[in-house]
This record gives sequence, structure tokens and C-alpha cells, in this order.
Amino acid sequence: MKGEISYYKILGVDENASNYELRKAFCKLSIELHPDTTSLEIDEAKSKFQEVLEAYENLNNSNLRKIYDDKLKKKFRSKNKNKVLNSLKIDSKNQNLVENRRPFSNGELFSLFLLFIIISISLICSIFIASFTGKELDTIPTWLVK
Repeated sequence: MKGEISYYKILGVDENASNYELRKAFCKLSIELHPDTTSLEIDEAKSKFQEVLEAYENLNNSNLRKIYDDKLKKKFRSKNKNKVLNSLKIDSKNQNLVENRRPFSNGELFSLFLLFIIISISLICSIFIASFTGKELDTIPTWLVK
């Protein structure tokens, strides 16, 4: 069944759909088909939800989507549908989901750097203020003292 229905039909979107439309369709279907929230049998819900998840993972990634679209074009050009349908399925089980994640942008790296600097400055200031006021650094919290 997976080889006969395209990922676009599984998600119910057009082949020219944007990533926003793909995500919107995925969210809608995942709420309907998730095994914890659906009235379908657990096995049927799992298999349908996995089909939707596989379709979304492959279409949301621009590289995998391009490969899939190229294979769809070859399918329509080819006379022998059975050969192409068997090769149409992209094996997402062999791909690590971490590889599909994008790297940090420069702005995100800069934000992490600023966060580290602010935490370091806060720690240094708190140690300086504690030593200036004469407080010990190894104090016992008041809620522990009886």
C-alpha cells in the first residue's frame, strides 16, 4: 500500500505545497491518527500514523523531497510501473533522524555564546558580592537548620 499511494496523497496536499502546508497537514493528521487519541484499533492507527510520519519526514527535508519528486517524474515516464513503484519508497528507517536536523545558524550560536557569558558574569558577580559582604560560600541553607 505504501508503494501505491504517493506521500502527497497520504498527507492530502498538492505536489507544490510549501513546508508550512506540509506541517499543517501533518499536525492535523497526527492528531487524528495518533494511537493515543484515535478511535481506530491500535495496530491500524500505528500503521497509518507511521505512514503519515514517513511521508512528512521525506517531504519536509528538501533533499529527500527532490529525490522523491525525481522518482515520481520517472514513474510517470516509465511504462513498467511495478519496477518503479518498488524503487519509489525511500527507506527512512536507515536514516538517522539527527542527520535530518539543520545545523545552528549564526544567530543561534551567538545567542548561546551570550547566554554562556551572562551566566558566567552572574556567577562571578555573586561570588564577588558574597565575599565583599563577608558571607561564607559554604553556608548551610536556612531551611535545613532546625
